[in-house]
Amino acid sequence: MSDDKSIGERLGNAVDAVKHKVNEGADRARAEGHDFKAETTDNPIESAVEKGKGLVDRGKAELHENASEHDAKDASR
Repeated sequence: MSDDKSIGERLGNAVDAVKHKVNEGADRARAEGHDFKAETTDNPIESAVEKGKGLVDRGKAELHENASEHDAKDASR
């Protein structure tokens, strides 16, 4: 199988890379919101829940970042 990709396939990879970057930014922003809620609440349980939600969103952001890098590499081949 050839490693040569059509322009359409490369463009599709580039679009996917951009979508992952947008999702990464959204996940990081949500994580910041959860961190803010965790720091400003008086309820220790709510604070712990918000910290957990922030960790999950940061994990999702990392996955999107890795997927974006992968798609960007594929788009440049």
